[in-house]
This record gives sequence, structure tokens and C-alpha cells, in this order.
Amino acid sequence: MSLRILLLYDCIYPQSVGGVEHRNFELARALGARGHRVTLGGFAEALSEPFPGVEILPVGPPGRLYTASGKRSTGEAVRLARAILRLDLSRYDVIETANIPYAHLPPLALRCRRAGKPLVVTWYEYWGRYWGRYLGARWPVYAAIERMTARLGTAAISSSRLTAERVSKVRGEEVPVVRIGIPLETIRKAALEAGEGPPLVYAGRLLREKRVDLLLEAVARLQGIGLAICGDGPDRGRLEEIAGRLGLKERVVFHGHLPTNVDVWRRIGESRIAVQPSSREGYGMFPLEAMAAGLPVVYCESSESALSELVEDGVQGVRTAPDPGALAAVLDRLLTDEGERRRLAENARRHAEEFDWGAVAAVTEAVFLRALVQ
Repeated sequence: MSLRILLLYDCIYPQSVGGVEHRNFELARALGARGHRVTLGGFAEALSEPFPGVEILPVGPPGRLYTASGKRSTGEAVRLARAILRLDLSRYDVIETANIPYAHLPPLALRCRRAGKPLVVTWYEYWGRYWGRYLGARWPVYAAIERMTARLGTAAISSSRLTAERVSKVRGEEVPVVRIGIPLETIRKAALEAGEGPPLVYAGRLLREKRVDLLLEAVARLQGIGLAICGDGPDRGRLEEIAGRLGLKERVVFHGHLPTNVDVWRRIGESRIAVQPSSREGYGMFPLEAMAAGLPVVYCESSESALSELVEDGVQGVRTAPDPGALAAVLDRLLTDEGERRRLAENARRHAEEFDWGAVAAVTEAVFLRALVQ
């Protein structure tokens, strides 16, 4: 059965680079290859068709997703909610959207219900009391909005067990886990084309909760070891200042926003160890892509991170305390012990094979088909 599917989010790859938009772009490609007609709706410059069976539908021009303080823009969330009021939902059999940025969920759920269209909400994170650390005194309002919107939609899925369990408690029903995939062979090909770069690599948005400053402090404890940082974001200026203060200007390369995923995968392939120090991860696209490229992953433990579901400590990588000294010690050990690094890298390569997009698209398709009869 061929479906007409709308994947709706506030930004679209490659105009914006982040985990959700990467997922939507690759999922659309994989679903299109399975014979479905997929529309990527979001803020974009113009209508286009990047793949057979896939079109990009602009709901407005791209805006600034983050404020100067590194927080998600409330204004952009409201703009997406308003854009939804103009959407023609009659064109689609099923609509899927992310829980982020929340404000769009009530109008979208209402319009889907009136149009008789199933709405599937994919939850990447559920913060609860973590809102207090993110926003301070205003957190109860946002936590209440999150809790209210968790009940919306015909069905909900999640990219991790951590988030699925939290959302299940609110909805009063089991929320299935549907993993995010990767274009395995494309990543491996890009990694093989790579030259040689710094031994350590981080890729992702530069936000305070990613704790790249912690990684810089760890690198400063390692004699002569370099780090490649791929990505951009509101925390970049502060991080460049920290790198300068720590005397790392010659050892840390800020590549900024790279044009395509392939460019990112080549940079990852130039390195030997992927490092993800983040305090909050709903999934972990960068670590998964790094494993596909044959890199072990070193990450910092956190109660708000689902990374331990993806990277098993001592098997595909190493988990460490969120402390510069502890992180530096783990990195030094793996850089010194080539046999251990190679063992973890080989395990990582094999583990990544379970996440190829073809298999993930089949599972997602089954979710959509079930939503049609709920």
C-alpha cells in the first residue's frame, strides 16, 4: 500500500543541520524508495524534489532557531504553529511530526482530528524537571506544556527507551521505540575517502548542554593531541575563547557548518575516536554515524542522556564521568592502547549495521499503517 506521508518539522536539512532534520531527510529518502510519496514540510526557501517520491514543502522562510543565549526561539515555535493553520492536510494519508518545538502540536492535532487524518508524534526527549535547569524559574509552565502535549496525537513513538518510558507514563499506554537509522554504506564510503586529521572528533550543534567546553578542558590535559569540531551554534564564540585561553588554538580546528552530511562523515573518518560529552541526548546521531565509520565512542554519563542505550560501555565505546580529568584519562588510555581502541572500533562497526535505513523505514512504515486503522 502506497502512502502519502507528511513529515513536519520546523527546519529541513541541509539548510539546517541537526539530528531531527537529518533523520527526516534520510527517512523520507528510504520511504520514497519503498514506493511512498513523502513530503518534508518546514521552513525552507523553495519547493523542491531532492529524491524520487520526495518533495520539500516550504511553510515559510527559514528563521533563527536559537536565541543569543542558545535557547530555542519561542517566536519560531509560534510561527510554525501559525503556519500549520494554512496547511492543506487533505493531500496526505498520515502526518508525522516531532515533539519539538511543542507549540505546533495543539493546532496540528486539532486540524488532523477535524480532517480525519492520523497524527504520529515522535518524541526525542521528555524533560520533566530538567526544564528547571534549562529555564530557571519559568520551568513549571514549560513542563506543564510538555505534559499536556504528550497526550496529543493518534500515536506516539520514541527514538529511545528512556524517553519512551517517560511518555508512556503520561499517555497511559506503551510507546514503542523506533530507532533512527543511518545510510550505512554511504557513511563507510565517505570515511574511506577521508585523509588523516586530528585523532579526536566532535560533531553537532554548539550548545552549552553539549558540554564541548568540558571536552576542550580534557584535550588541554593531553600532550599534543588535536581535536576537530564540526558544527556551529550559539556557543561557538565562547568555545573559541576557551580554546584560546587553554592554549589550544593550534590543536583544535573549528570547521563550522559543513555543506553536507558526506563532508561531516569524511571529517569523522579522518579521526580515531569520537567524543560526545553532552549532558542531554535523546538519541545520538553523531555517535551512531561515528560507529558506522569505524570509530569507538567516548561519552559522559548523564541521567538525561540515552547514549548508553546506543553505545555499550566497554563494548563499542567507553562511558566516563563528566569531569575533564576523567575524560582525559579515558582518551589517553585509548590513544595509547591501540589494541583496545581497535577492539572497540570493530565492535562499533558491527553494531552500526543494525541501524541501516532500509530496516528502520520498514518499521516506521508499519507504525504509519497501524495509525491508519486506530
